[in-house]
Amino acid sequence: MIGKRKGLPEGVVRHDTLEHFAKDFLKLLGVQSKHPEAFAFLNEQVVGNPVTLGSRVISPQDWAKKQIDRAAAAGDTWATNVQRPRKDPVGAAIAADAKRKDRLKAAEAADKWKKKMAKVDVDAMYATIRALGSGVYTTGVTARTAKISNVINDLQPKVAALAAAIDQMPDDTDANREKRMLASRKGMIAIGQQRAG
Repeated sequence: MIGKRKGLPEGVVRHDTLEHFAKDFLKLLGVQSKHPEAFAFLNEQVVGNPVTLGSRVISPQDWAKKQIDRAAAAGDTWATNVQRPRKDPVGAAIAADAKRKDRLKAAEAADKWKKKMAKVDVDAMYATIRALGSGVYTTGVTARTAKISNVINDLQPKVAALAAAIDQMPDDTDANREKRMLASRKGMIAIGQQRAG
C-alpha cells in the first residue's frame, strides 16, 4: 500500500483567485520563516508497503548536488551555445530596457538589495574564492584584454583633456588648489556621464 503524503491544512492558502493565493502564500512564508520546524513534514518520506514516497521536493542537499553536477557537466555546451545566441544579445538588452527599469524600481521599493546583502554568507564567499584560486581572476582579466583596452582608449583622451583644463587653473593658494581638486572630481563625473551616453 502506498502511504498518503501530508499536505498543508485546507484553506491555509486559498486558490480561488491568484490574488488570494499570492497573499496567503506570502503569509505562509512568513510563518514558515519563524517556525520552520512546523513545516518539517514537507521534507519527510512517506513510508508505505511496497512503495515509499520521497519528499514532494528533493532535499536541499540532493538539489544542490544535482544542480552542481549538471552545471559542471555542461561547461562545453555553455561555451558552444554562448557563442551562438538565438538573438542579438545587445539589441535584446536594449529592447528590454523598460522592463529592467520597472524591475529595478520594484526592487528599490522593496529594499531587495539590502535584504539580499544581509543574507550573504561571508564564510562561504571566501571558501569559494579560495577554492577557485587566483587563476580565475587572472584568466578573467586576460580574457577581457580587448574590452579593457577599448575602455582605456576611450577614457584616456577625455582624462587628458581634463588634466589640460585643470592645468590652466591657478594653484598658488590653498583655496585655488582646493578648486582644482573639486574640478578634477567634477570632471571625472562628467566623463562618466558622457561615456554612459
